Amino acid sequence: MHRSALLLLLGSILLPDALAAQPVPGRDLLTFPLGLTTEAPALGTTAGFGLWNPASVLVPEGSRLRLAVGTMNAPVDVAVTAQVATAAARWRDGTTVAIGLAHASVNDLLRTDSDPQSIGDEIPYATTLVSLMAARAVGPVTLGAAVRVRSGRADNISRHALSMDVGVISRGLGSRDVRLAASTFLASAFAQGRERVQMLTAIDARLAGSDSLRTSRIGASYTAVDGLAREAFAYATARWARLEGRIGGARTEAFGHANWRGRLGVAFHHRGYVIGVAREEGGGNLSATYQFTLSSVVK
Repeated sequence: MHRSALLLLLGSILLPDALAAQPVPGRDLLTFPLGLTTEAPALGTTAGFGLWNPASVLVPEGSRLRLAVGTMNAPVDVAVTAQVATAAARWRDGTTVAIGLAHASVNDLLRTDSDPQSIGDEIPYATTLVSLMAARAVGPVTLGAAVRVRSGRADNISRHALSMDVGVISRGLGSRDVRLAASTFLASAFAQGRERVQMLTAIDARLAGSDSLRTSRIGASYTAVDGLAREAFAYATARWARLEGRIGGARTEAFGHANWRGRLGVAFHHRGYVIGVAREEGGGNLSATYQFTLSSVVK
């Protein structure tokens, strides 16, 4: 995201009229692909954070626990950093319950007056999201739900909002093992602290391969944040035993502008551990951002 766009958004948040439209600061910091390894957000099951789709938090049958952590690093011209973590446990009846935490912030927002010379401390601009989630497989479909509390701070403004999300992921449809997914993110029906809801959809299918350890797939997704950004994403994946590679391209429309960004990702699977590394090109000649995820299941 362009630094100037963040500064303009921050300025608008500090105006009283804008507070009615976005009462909780920092919503725009959750438009990055946090916790994803070049995946469709609604189908982001590699690490199982449940951030974009609570159904993705499901712990697989035969396992009891999953722990996952992730970070996003961006260079100085983007200056956004983020972290995400989730702990999930599978009950005897097959239901997974989980708690997740995500935090994102902008660094080096300088306070100025009538000239570029900075004065005082930096302007804090950050958001933290806590999620309580549950997921359960029902036949070929996984259903998920989440209750989320988000706090945001912009300078001396600090606010909170409550939201409730649902998600679904189907699997094993037809001879091509088609997967379909849909979810909401930060859906809120409350007048006070109303969030900008995001709608997510995705589909992928197997191109070749006889099992999940040696296969290739293609997929596409579309997400839209009310009044903020829209993104179409197409990608392809290939896995051979422990190693999985992914490549894709995303077209994002935000702040009245559109740009294309390439994404590359690699995931390494070994004895219940999954390590993911992804790179996203920056739009408008900005530097790339990087994602790192690590998850582990306990039998």
